[in-house]
Amino acid sequence: MARPSTGTPHLRIPCPHAGCGWAEKHAERTRVRLTDRDSATVAAVCLHHGPYQATITLTSGAYLDLATLYRNLVKELALTNPTAGGTLHVMVKGGDWVFGSLLIDEALQAVGLTHTQLPTRLFCPQIVTDTGAKLSRSLIREGRATLPTGAAPWMLDTRQWPGSITEYTDQLLAVTAILLSDPRHFFRSYSATEISRIMTAPATRSVPSP
Repeated sequence: MARPSTGTPHLRIPCPHAGCGWAEKHAERTRVRLTDRDSATVAAVCLHHGPYQATITLTSGAYLDLATLYRNLVKELALTNPTAGGTLHVMVKGGDWVFGSLLIDEALQAVGLTHTQLPTRLFCPQIVTDTGAKLSRSLIREGRATLPTGAAPWMLDTRQWPGSITEYTDQLLAVTAILLSDPRHFFRSYSATEISRIMTAPATRSVPSP
């Protein structure tokens, strides 16, 4: 039976064991001890590797994690800081984040922001598989999903692009020009096959090779 959400933003720290990254979702066995103003020691228990501990500092490399919605709330609230010196921060998100952003906007207003202070976001089209599911690079890399028909290896790792960096940049800019040519492109999804076709078609512009 699933545990109902309490609305509590549990802090968690990923297991430092190579290739693991386990973190307790509800922080039942996670304990945080502040050592001074700039550091904290966190102890937790990994289901695979047992107890572990990490010290969080500005330079240690270890970090405290939050659930996705809370993490985005903290990030976007930080970008609305009036001391930013007049900088306009624009966040680029996938189209699947449209509804999640509505929740974040409500939370931002709950802590005092007005409509005019809400962050600017640009939602990009999703790339989907032949079944309509979102093309998830993380699931494919973890072996929990297969590379769909029509998708190319360079979609997961740009180093596998068959041409030069200049050619890849050319094609990427050409795709961007196509998407920006009409707002309707941002209200639909693209199959991996279609993106592959557009990316490998002759570019409409050229950047001289070095």
